[in-house]
Amino acid sequence: MNRIINRGIASVAIICLSGVFYFTSIQAAPTKKVTASEEKGEKKDNNKFPIGCTPVGFKQSLKVLSLYPGKEGALQSMYFFYNQLPQSVSLYQMRDKESEYSTRLNHTIKANSWAVLATGERELKYICTLGDGKTSYGKILDCADTIKVCEYVNVKFGLNNKGNFWIVDSNSRNGAVSEVVHYGIIPGV
Repeated sequence: MNRIINRGIASVAIICLSGVFYFTSIQAAPTKKVTASEEKGEKKDNNKFPIGCTPVGFKQSLKVLSLYPGKEGALQSMYFFYNQLPQSVSLYQMRDKESEYSTRLNHTIKANSWAVLATGERELKYICTLGDGKTSYGKILDCADTIKVCEYVNVKFGLNNKGNFWIVDSNSRNGAVSEVVHYGIIPGV
């Protein structure tokens, strides 16, 4: 019995020692140092449209943002929105008789961030608001002054990715494009 216990203890000791040698031999990968100028350049480029995204398929007038998917390309389309303000901006969908039974596509975009909408409706209208705490919707803003919009005209959607939904909530430009591709949608083909 003592031999079995001694062998068991010896086996456990050997396993522990081999684990210690293994973990001490692993070295951490060197971290990438981001300089202040690179970070500043990335922030500066964040407000530019992604490659292949063009400012078409929409109209901004009378503080209203109107989207017209299908005018330039296929009806199932994808729009990128950039909030230029240092505060969060809410987009509230204005609905008419035709769209009264569809789901609401209201959304809030964080400060200096991108959001992405996939839609197959013929027309969407939004008002832009800034929460002021006094009214339920907030202060109405001119969408032309607060939101930059571009549309990917030639987009490849998978069969399970069609419809009306927000793909990206709030992210950087590169992060938004990565999320779209990760979702399974190929922009600008």
